[in-house]
Amino acid sequence: MSCWQKPPKDGPESGCSKVALKKLRPCFLNRTNKMNYRQEFSLREGLIYFNHAGVAPLPVRSVRIMAELADHMARYGAFRYRELDEVYTKARQRCAQLLDVSARDVAFVPNTSEGLSYVGLGLDWQAGDEIVTTDQEFPSNIVIWLDLARRHGLKVHQVPSGNDGRVDASALLERVNARTRVVAVSSVQFGTGAVVDLEPIGAALRSTTTLFVVDGIQSLGVIPLQPAVMGIDALCADGHKWLLGPEGCGFLYLSEKGQAQIQPRVLGWHSVANAGDYQRICIEPREDCRRFEAGSPNLLGAAALGESIGLLLDVGVANVQNRIHGLVQSLTTGLRNLGCIIHTPLAPDGFPEAGILIFSHPQVATSTLHRELMARNVYQAHRGAGIRFSPHFYQDETDVARALASVAEVLSGGKST
Repeated sequence: MSCWQKPPKDGPESGCSKVALKKLRPCFLNRTNKMNYRQEFSLREGLIYFNHAGVAPLPVRSVRIMAELADHMARYGAFRYRELDEVYTKARQRCAQLLDVSARDVAFVPNTSEGLSYVGLGLDWQAGDEIVTTDQEFPSNIVIWLDLARRHGLKVHQVPSGNDGRVDASALLERVNARTRVVAVSSVQFGTGAVVDLEPIGAALRSTTTLFVVDGIQSLGVIPLQPAVMGIDALCADGHKWLLGPEGCGFLYLSEKGQAQIQPRVLGWHSVANAGDYQRICIEPREDCRRFEAGSPNLLGAAALGESIGLLLDVGVANVQNRIHGLVQSLTTGLRNLGCIIHTPLAPDGFPEAGILIFSHPQVATSTLHRELMARNVYQAHRGAGIRFSPHFYQDETDVARALASVAEVLSGGKST
């Protein structure tokens, strides 16, 4: 038994333990069951953490595997490297399982920005080629395209969003023509919480040479997403938000069409076809997506990300989505009752569709609201038109009630202690 497979002496069981999973799985799905997944998180007492759209706290199981792997490396170095490689492989398989794709189509990347840069730099651009995106992308999904446009003479269409902040898929497709090489969007927009309808875009581009590129960092871990079914050619996300993983480790998925067009521009010993054969120099890349992993892997980061994704898979992403939606509904109702304005585009049921809720108050400056909520240990972010709340599945109505009470106190002019 490897060191990281040993059951802990105290605290919640590791995700490696089948017994532990059996005990933990009921979670919030059974209201009569007192056990829940909050025990997987060691947040400081009294902290209301509503910034999972920013940087999420790590689950206990992910912290544990990093510590145990570090101890393993300290004791054995590379002497038992085969065991470490098995952990890396398992983490890749969990990323693939989350997306319902083959592990061959998944590469680990340091972050979303670099993953999307691999996509952009890997294409054979010609002057006059075009890129279609939106007017509200996070820098990760616009900087690379603007830089490529400057260097190669490309045209970038930043399609305006609707007055309600919603991204119209048909408006994006109207800008697509024979010169369009890439349509690049975020599945959920960071500053508004707008959910993009990806399926019609993927369906329209599937039979063309245009690549459908998605920044999935604000939806993976919140909304079930199957890129192969939805016609997505490249999907990238760092793991440190809704996936509950560490910063600096994410993954890139490429479809068959994407792999045919996108070539690795950063090469190393690990990305070539004869990786491990140090006596024969080879520049031919691997046949699968590991061609985008040039050098030595971030083993600890990948292992922790795999454990965090394993937690989400244990619960079921559909269950996670339902739980988050319920929390956002309660927050939305409570904030409206306090006279707040909701800026996130709403679904037909009158509530935000994903985990992001942006709000403000007409009589209190957003900067003041942000500062005073932070002083009351309500951790959130100042984004877009207001305050961004982003709760996760392991939280409950107690967190919602405390956050709303803090908002009410700020609005009434109360001072933090």
